Amino acid sequence: MAIFKLDYYKGKDLYSDGDVENELLAIAKSGVRPEEQEDVEFPVLYHFARARENILNWYPFAPGASCLEIGSGCGAITGLLCSRMARVVSNELSKRRAEINYERHKGYDNLEIWVGNLNDMDFGGQFDYVILNGVFEYAESFTPGSDPYGTFLKNVRRFLKPDGVILIAIENRLGLKYFAGAPEDHTDGYFDGIKGYEESSGARTFSRGEWEALMTRCGLSHYKFYYPYPDYKFPQEIFTDASLKEQKYGRPTWNFTKYRMELFGETKMAATLSEEGVMDRFANSFLIEMSAAELGGKRKAGDIQYVKLSTDRADEFSIATIIEERRVKQDLFGQAETEDVAIAGGRSNKETYRVALKRPMTEAAKGHIQKMLAQMDGDYGCWQPLRGKAEGDGIVYTYLTQKSLAQQAADAIREGDLAAVKELVKKAAALYTDCAEFFKISDMTEEQRTKFREAFGPRELAGDFSCVCPANIDLILDNLFEIDGKYQVIDCEWIFDFPVPTPFLLWRAVNELYSSQPVLHQLCEKAEFMAEFGISAEMDEVFWAWSTHFAEQYVGANRLLNHSTPELWISLEEFRRKLREKEYMVSQLFVDTGEGFSEEQKLVEEAKLKGGKFSVAFDLSAYQNVRAVRFDPLEGRPCVCRIDAAQTTGKLQAENAAASVPEGDLFLTVDPIYQVKLNPVPERITVCGEIEILSTEEALERANAILAKLHRKLPFLRMSS
Repeated sequence: MAIFKLDYYKGKDLYSDGDVENELLAIAKSGVRPEEQEDVEFPVLYHFARARENILNWYPFAPGASCLEIGSGCGAITGLLCSRMARVVSNELSKRRAEINYERHKGYDNLEIWVGNLNDMDFGGQFDYVILNGVFEYAESFTPGSDPYGTFLKNVRRFLKPDGVILIAIENRLGLKYFAGAPEDHTDGYFDGIKGYEESSGARTFSRGEWEALMTRCGLSHYKFYYPYPDYKFPQEIFTDASLKEQKYGRPTWNFTKYRMELFGETKMAATLSEEGVMDRFANSFLIEMSAAELGGKRKAGDIQYVKLSTDRADEFSIATIIEERRVKQDLFGQAETEDVAIAGGRSNKETYRVALKRPMTEAAKGHIQKMLAQMDGDYGCWQPLRGKAEGDGIVYTYLTQKSLAQQAADAIREGDLAAVKELVKKAAALYTDCAEFFKISDMTEEQRTKFREAFGPRELAGDFSCVCPANIDLILDNLFEIDGKYQVIDCEWIFDFPVPTPFLLWRAVNELYSSQPVLHQLCEKAEFMAEFGISAEMDEVFWAWSTHFAEQYVGANRLLNHSTPELWISLEEFRRKLREKEYMVSQLFVDTGEGFSEEQKLVEEAKLKGGKFSVAFDLSAYQNVRAVRFDPLEGRPCVCRIDAAQTTGKLQAENAAASVPEGDLFLTVDPIYQVKLNPVPERITVCGEIEILSTEEALERANAILAKLHRKLPFLRMSS
């Protein structure tokens, strides 16, 4: 049973999320998974979603270690730490939050929850790890002095064993998302961190350079930066300096920040920063591993370079993919197999080699890993799964350094070589057809049909198609490697023992290619590409239904994604256009030479506005047999326009004005029009006047005023009739 200690509690909570904490306490007692519910408030997701554990559930903690968790809050990662450590001490300032944590994790015998200010506490010993997950940024709120962050970090260090490790998860003050339009997480203001926190708010974050200086000043000269993406709160990927470029930091992902603007395409900018070698300075968040001693002693495995966390799924499919660099003496393959590793490109030099691991993130996912291990020995004809070896509850594979078909396609797309892209897709398609038997969907056994519907839903595809069985539905270009004329396939996670139509496998490959390489749309529209490979619009619709059912119903994916909110696209060009509308107006003069007004016969001129006054001139000398002209003062906005002078042979008449008002003609339309017949025809027409451009709200007010005026006149109209 966990221990709950109030020895240092002073009887008052210094901060709170408000009434929602009562709901959090009730959820903690019930054991409900909030990400599986609808209409969940963000504080509930923030404190309870299992994805919060992604920040450290992959980390290679030393066996039998002890841990001090500072600022444990409602226990977002406390349960994870208890499952990995011999002893966990969780410190929390707020008694209410500590109570929530206790209710969630009171079944752990290795947990102590201490309530109060860390600066006052003595735990009677030191720890192998000290962990601060979203806490360090508040140091100035509870640490006095002119250097609260340095003082706090030095104070934290006193709880650490000489060879111990501090792990701090925190936002980057210069995170790319803040440049792109995300509000600062603690001040809720735009660009506050980037500008250096001009006003104190009780919290602040730091850039990588500032962290390096702070750690050096505090005697923590050994450190490593990890880059959780999209941030440390709900990470899907963990990058390092070794993987920021090769693993494509900045893929489109979920967003839980309200009023997050999108000033530019963050994914494209991340690609540019990665190519320039500066993405580490602009990563959205940091996880920093720091120590006064060499870091290797507190790791139970090799040097982790990249982690992909597939945990937004049902428990039985929740796994992680980890790329790790190991020393040869740690090789698990044996001497003969070590040479095979080198041939396959898995060893980066004579001293180290890379491996890829698949690990279960839940107890239930261990069965999924075992199934993947068993399927390695299957006969799949013209392709073979990359073979791995059991390691604990997971699988360890050789890391392939050759380019996948997707990487080759990306190179071809950058060069604009569409033919080369299509050849690569044909190679993938050949794997489906060459390994397939002609099989009518209608000939499936009832057992096969039931399994298919369970995985892909009830939608049916008309016609007879070549099918493959067993079927690996993830034969996408990212997973295909051509080595010595043979195809090796990685990530063989979804191999089914019932027939699956080969066009569906091809559709998945093409769809994934377009999703990961949006520039491909500029070379060829996806529908056209699909059609060339025999996939019709009807098939596309059915395959989308199958894919959606598979992801959301079978795998149980996208539960958190369903709670995310879209960014708000902001166009600076649009702002500039609106500003220009106050200084300039673009007018059009349509010319009728006997066939009416048309777009083919018009003149466009820009006039500068000075206090609303304008003067715009049009040259008609190039036109013959002009009968009339139509003057459109502007496009796209309602307005009040007054024509003071027009060098025409007749008077310009407002054609579609809603009313005549003291200021001029009121146009509630977005296409105000004046017309005049000409006789004779001047060579040049100059129109002078004054214009007031109306907002939508102002136009509605004017319209309501006109209606009210008409309503008042109606009784008199009835009497006169």
